[in-house]
Amino acid sequence: MVETYQQLLQQWAALAPDECLETQRNYKFKVKILPAVEKCSSTEAWRLITTENFTWHLANGKDFTLLQLNFILLIIFYHFTDRQVNINFTFSEQGTIATICNGLKSQIHPHPALAALDAYVQLLNF
Repeated sequence: MVETYQQLLQQWAALAPDECLETQRNYKFKVKILPAVEKCSSTEAWRLITTENFTWHLANGKDFTLLQLNFILLIIFYHFTDRQVNINFTFSEQGTIATICNGLKSQIHPHPALAALDAYVQLLNF
């Protein structure tokens, strides 16, 4: 799961460097904080996103990992809304699939944020 998350973040950073930046470490990324999503005093603020020990933290219910995923989910929702793109989720025991309006589907992922990010990367590629 960590490798998938890292790959999705790397693709996002490559496709939209004004939204997501890869840092010097392959497990750390910066995601631009959007004032419409999260209150911040600067229009140039970025939040550090890390995939280090991601699976362990998620399995052990560490709050900051869930906050990180929720932040990614809200940012992706905002970008879909800004582009007037609908997103739908299909939930199953195996995980979540995100489908966007033009029929692009994510792979199945254990968290809706990863599925939404997968769909968003596909939209950026489209």
